[in-house]
Amino acid sequence: MLCKTRRFYVLLGCLLGLMAVGCQKQVTKPPAAPLKIATVQAASQEITDYDEYVGRTGAIETVEVRARVTGYIKQIHFTDGQRIQEDDLLFSIEPDVYQAAHQQALAKIDLMKARVGLAKSKLARAKSLIDVKAISQEEYEENVAALTEAQAQQVAAEADTQISALDLKYTEVRSPISGRIDRAQITPGNIVTGGLGTGTLLTTIVKTDPMYVYFDVDEQSVLRYQRMTIQKNQAEGPSPQASVPRDLKSFEIPCFVQLGDEKDYPHRGKLDFLQNSIDERTGSIKLRAVLDNPENLYKAGMFVRVRVPVSEPYSAVLVPEASIGVDQDTRYVIAIGADKKPARQSVQLGRAIGTWRVITKGLEA
Repeated sequence: MLCKTRRFYVLLGCLLGLMAVGCQKQVTKPPAAPLKIATVQAASQEITDYDEYVGRTGAIETVEVRARVTGYIKQIHFTDGQRIQEDDLLFSIEPDVYQAAHQQALAKIDLMKARVGLAKSKLARAKSLIDVKAISQEEYEENVAALTEAQAQQVAAEADTQISALDLKYTEVRSPISGRIDRAQITPGNIVTGGLGTGTLLTTIVKTDPMYVYFDVDEQSVLRYQRMTIQKNQAEGPSPQASVPRDLKSFEIPCFVQLGDEKDYPHRGKLDFLQNSIDERTGSIKLRAVLDNPENLYKAGMFVRVRVPVSEPYSAVLVPEASIGVDQDTRYVIAIGADKKPARQSVQLGRAIGTWRVITKGLEA
């Protein structure tokens, strides 16, 4: 009896389940909406191909200002870091000792002039006396020698006067170039030592406008630039001022420079120097560009990026970087053909320009 009851519950459950399924209404899903795909027109733009390098800026001129005479610093005539012009007064060294030495040298000239005058008078009298044999030949020659000696001493005194005048002049330390000055390395009241190359360092001046940019170029690029120069030589002919072919600087090949906080290359310069040998260890050669720096934006020693054009402007096809697909080593885009149907199109890529990419093969604008 117990077993029958269990079978009844099981069958009843099955019947109730079937009745519940039968009572439910069948739900139908609406058709999916068409997938919207964004499209963009490939752009045609005139571009130039560039090589890009990392470079470092360098001052065109750097001068160490050193004392040329010994003495105490009397006054400093500039503010640390200011822009100065050639021949501006920078330091004053106490001139008293050198002023006195110069006056002494001038007085010595007067003394030597007087001795020369006296020697000339004695020689004139000796000449008249020897003509009548009133003095010996030896006495006459002594008077000649005395005049020669006095004249030599006058020349030496004049040279000493020039030296003392220079020493007095060097008590005023002036700027040899225009540029931006560093801080003063010494303060008033301190003694400095003079000398050529060994004098006390007072400050440093750098000429910052224009500014050099140095960067290393690989051997293949060097050959390309040289061939560009050769082609320009053949097209334009040699310089009329020289019998040799024109050098890199004369062609004013442009370059473009980017600072560390910039996204574009807004600063234009030109190539002006190519090193005469390749570094055997690296296979590279140093190239130099020069660019204007009127706002003193560049400082010597800064890292920059440099672009050098390696082609004439030409028309190119560009597409957004995001529209390019990757399939292993193949790059492709989905192109809409004349039949309005999308199709996969393999492409070859050129350089990136912002968020766009140059297509060198496989697509037309």
